[in-house]
Amino acid sequence: MKYDIVIIGSGLGGLECGLILSKEGLNVCVLEQSSKVGGNLQSFTRDGCIFDTGMHYIGSMDEGQYLHKYFKYFGIADKLKLKQLDTDGFDTLTFDGDDTEYKLSQGYDNFASRLLQHFPQEKKAIDQYISRIRAVTDDFPLYDPSGTDSYHIPLPTLETCALGFLSGLSNNERLKNVLAGGLSLYPGHAGKTPLYVHACMRDSLINSCWRPVDGSQQIADLLVAGIKSYGGTVLTSHRVNEIIVENEEARAVLLDNGETIYGDNFISNAHPITSLKMIREGKIRKIYRKRITNLDNTWGAFSLYAVLKKDSFPYLNKNYFHYSADGILNASHDEKRWPDNYYFYTPATSNTGRFAESIMLMADMKFEEVSPWLGTKINRRGEEYEAFKAGKAEKLLTALEKRLPGIRANIEKVYTSTPLTFHDYTGTDEGSAYGIMKNCHDPLRSIILPRTKINNLFFTGQNMNLHGILGVTASAVITCSEIVGLQYLTNKISNG
Repeated sequence: MKYDIVIIGSGLGGLECGLILSKEGLNVCVLEQSSKVGGNLQSFTRDGCIFDTGMHYIGSMDEGQYLHKYFKYFGIADKLKLKQLDTDGFDTLTFDGDDTEYKLSQGYDNFASRLLQHFPQEKKAIDQYISRIRAVTDDFPLYDPSGTDSYHIPLPTLETCALGFLSGLSNNERLKNVLAGGLSLYPGHAGKTPLYVHACMRDSLINSCWRPVDGSQQIADLLVAGIKSYGGTVLTSHRVNEIIVENEEARAVLLDNGETIYGDNFISNAHPITSLKMIREGKIRKIYRKRITNLDNTWGAFSLYAVLKKDSFPYLNKNYFHYSADGILNASHDEKRWPDNYYFYTPATSNTGRFAESIMLMADMKFEEVSPWLGTKINRRGEEYEAFKAGKAEKLLTALEKRLPGIRANIEKVYTSTPLTFHDYTGTDEGSAYGIMKNCHDPLRSIILPRTKINNLFFTGQNMNLHGILGVTASAVITCSEIVGLQYLTNKISNG
């Protein structure tokens, strides 16, 4: 079988590319190694409770806002089940030794006024922060799909570090940590994170902030339905073992089951390192392979999924981020102090009322901690691995209990996952939560372009230029623009 477009991986970027190009009349085939589509969008059910794996809340989904424009073009904006989080505090930040709950609010005026309640002497710093965030997003290509003719980020923007900007705003360390809080990129990477990454993610959530109802899997399922409605094909349990390359062009992919699928163009939504492992030595330039494989990944996460006893704990229409007394900007991985920070929330379902059905709890984790079990199979990793996870869960629940005394008594059952789980289900290198680390000190090295050194092989996904659902969506548009044209495509998106 031969297709116009063969896409490896059914994560958000792969599915969005599949839908865009199917809409353009191309014959598309999306190949997914797992039995379920979605990648980081996947949801799963335990004891009747729905949990998300990688996408927990999204921004800019109000009518006319940035992500809404993209999803309207995809034909899914009015089909999604979403719940808007508290406008006066979609994220609540707490710190060890500090009883204050710092709230990040939706709408810039509201955002500023809430912060001023905690930091009345810092109006100048807060105003400067807001002004710079909005200016950076205005300069970021494809943040707003308005018919732009270039997707390249200006070098001065790439070279501006978030930490440097935040440090220069004020001498108030708590304010700086509050402004940085709620974005799970910093532990271990605060000094490298570019300001544009911080700015785009922050701005998107301030515009409006939403939680999926009944899980984020719905986004993947709606995109698949869209692809099929335009004649595209989505195949699960079809693992790609090799990208067959001849004369610097991809000819086909060889599947785990021995089948060969041919194509004119190929898009890999897999992590770039994973993608390059599918290409035989000598078939792609060594210097290019070395540059990609030597890039650092962001850390992964240890996740705890708690099923609650009926009517025992209230539904919280906000996210909670807790940090050590030093704050998130100074966080580093120290096993003796783990978890230095954690994030928890109560998922929303169609049945959600006053009480929550479950809790999701996450903390940063390095892949090295679980690498001894690399190569083992899910649910068959052995007693040592299960004991390791149980120990982590105990530490995380102990930390949560300090903020929510008595919470353990409300928990019926606990499930856990590690970066190794993430690695095996999604194929993400090192189980990284946000893919390749962007580095403001060496920006051009850490930016992944859609065109590879194979003429008709393209990358897409969060590893390209921006993390998160908005960043992945913009990356999908960038990738597809290499095939159908950028200005042509962004004009269509802008016009709905």
